Amino acid sequence: MSMSKYVALLLAAGMTAFATTASYAEDSPHEFSANVTIATDYRFRGISQTDNSPTIQGGFDYAYAPLGVYLSAWASNVDFAESSEFDFYAGIAGEVNGIGWDVGGLYYTYPGDSTKPELDYFEVYGSLSYDFGMFDVTAGVAYSPDFFAETGDAVYVYGDVSIPLPHGFSISGHVGNQSIDDNVVFDTPDYTDWIIGVSKDIGKFAFNLSYVDTDLTKAECFSGSDLCDGTVVFSVSGSF
Repeated sequence: MSMSKYVALLLAAGMTAFATTASYAEDSPHEFSANVTIATDYRFRGISQTDNSPTIQGGFDYAYAPLGVYLSAWASNVDFAESSEFDFYAGIAGEVNGIGWDVGGLYYTYPGDSTKPELDYFEVYGSLSYDFGMFDVTAGVAYSPDFFAETGDAVYVYGDVSIPLPHGFSISGHVGNQSIDDNVVFDTPDYTDWIIGVSKDIGKFAFNLSYVDTDLTKAECFSGSDLCDGTVVFSVSGSF
């Protein structure tokens, strides 16, 4: 897994931030990178976190290459809390017989928010990936023992495919299913989200245009909101 919010949440489901790990020194096992993204919306597992408005996001990543261990911190503005979202995650990744694997934990926190029930929560995640040459696939799962707003056990299962195209373009697809123990408090039923997008890398920048949607009706989406409606998201990301 790339040490970035793009992989941690687009593969675990949802936004389009992208970062490439940069070495701290050419011959050093320690790798450091930073990333920043500007996007027209922050969609997490298909649902807008910024009331369908633009977002500015960024993070820092560290990896110890010989062991595949990584540590990351990431932040974004959000609309629903009187705060911002900060995510901290750590894990270990590797490859066996061409099959990539990645396991870790991720803590989502909203400092200063006094909302009850509490919004902060923790997830563990794991994924397997394989590069077939003409395309690569990833399948994974994320589990929280007490999901957002204290809504109990939650499981997110997802699959992704990415196809490289000529001239630095690529096309990608994602589908995931979110199940939540306490749907009444969360205010949606269990649901499926999907993404199809095209991206192009130019130097240290990535440009992405994606269509993001869920199978939630307006009536099922937080008592009649449009946060779960399908939308086009455009983002520009840089890695340093």
